Amino acid sequence: MFLLNVPATTVALGLFFFIDELTGFEINVFQLPEPFGFIFTWFAALPLILFLAQSLTKAIVQDFLILKGPCPNCGTENLSFFGTILSVSSGGTTNKVKCANCSAELEYDSKSRVITLPEASNA
Repeated sequence: MFLLNVPATTVALGLFFFIDELTGFEINVFQLPEPFGFIFTWFAALPLILFLAQSLTKAIVQDFLILKGPCPNCGTENLSFFGTILSVSSGGTTNKVKCANCSAELEYDSKSRVITLPEASNA
């Protein structure tokens, strides 16, 4: 969840510094003595920046689920993303991913949250 908020936090901080630049570095309404004005500004701004970042992330990435688990063959950690990014869906309740180490095809199920190897088909 933390890494999903990083791009939106960067945008929110950039917006905050842009507004601060436009106001001539006078975004602080209260003229407090030197160390307290800086601290008060950040204690007032930080919750607003975090709220804006989470709102942006929830608007872009909706109904997300990231499954992480070991490959049943070699034990290497693998990830799979389920969710919607800007109205583009991930494609259902199961994802097929190749293991980064042994190239085994893994099947991630978002409902049961289980990683399995697909059954071999009889040809």
